[in-house]
Amino acid sequence: MSYPFGIHKDISNEDYHAAKEIEGLSAVSSSFIKAWHKTTPLHATADIPPKQSVAFDFGTAVHGWALEGVVPIKGTERRAGKAWQDAVAEAKLLDTVALNHADYEKVEQCVASLYNNPHIKLLLEHKKRVCEASVFVKHEKLCLKARPDLYIQSQGIIADIKTTQSANPYEFEQRTMDRFGYTIQSAFYVKTLTLAKLPVKRFLFINVEKEPPFATSIVEVGEKLIEYGTNVVDNVLAEIQVAQTQQDYQTGWPPVHVANDLPGWIT
Repeated sequence: MSYPFGIHKDISNEDYHAAKEIEGLSAVSSSFIKAWHKTTPLHATADIPPKQSVAFDFGTAVHGWALEGVVPIKGTERRAGKAWQDAVAEAKLLDTVALNHADYEKVEQCVASLYNNPHIKLLLEHKKRVCEASVFVKHEKLCLKARPDLYIQSQGIIADIKTTQSANPYEFEQRTMDRFGYTIQSAFYVKTLTLAKLPVKRFLFINVEKEPPFATSIVEVGEKLIEYGTNVVDNVLAEIQVAQTQQDYQTGWPPVHVANDLPGWIT
């Protein structure tokens, strides 16, 4: 199924991710940009189905419950057996995920902790918030697509919920953002919504820890990081279009690499 350029509030998460082409142009997401930047064109374009993991289900459950009140299915104590498979099947019908008892209780605590933070609660309960809308916009010979967790157009705020080991804002800034490509993600979202003529003034990461005490924080991405991320995004977009023209999506590695640098632990 194809969609016109613009903002769409009625597209499922599954259909959004399945949209590979919009109005005849290849659709590029922040995940694709990060993969191209961190690995190679060959790896970024490989048609590898995403692996469903416990961590993925956990994050999905927190997002759905906190943003849209979609409660996950509480399965069995262990993720095995017929009763567990029945819970998974029920969750699929309801467009949510199944969790074992321990993870269900942790997700419940995560959501409660998010709403117990008054600054986060204001965002989650904002009357004009739009949750998980899909944005498609033309950029040269490509289509950029983004799906912000939360967008408040009247204030120009994009917010993204992250479940994390540590919600310490200083650690998130110094380690987590670079490790998981969040700087690139935030810059890509700002660029995409701006091209779609939607106001953007702030990009916020709403963080909640996955283990007790389920601490929360808000990290706003500053101008310097947005500028850096935008430069990375623009360079990758240019590389993608060159590769598209030449139909060359190889690794870019040399035919033979001579390994001659001593590891740091030796020196």
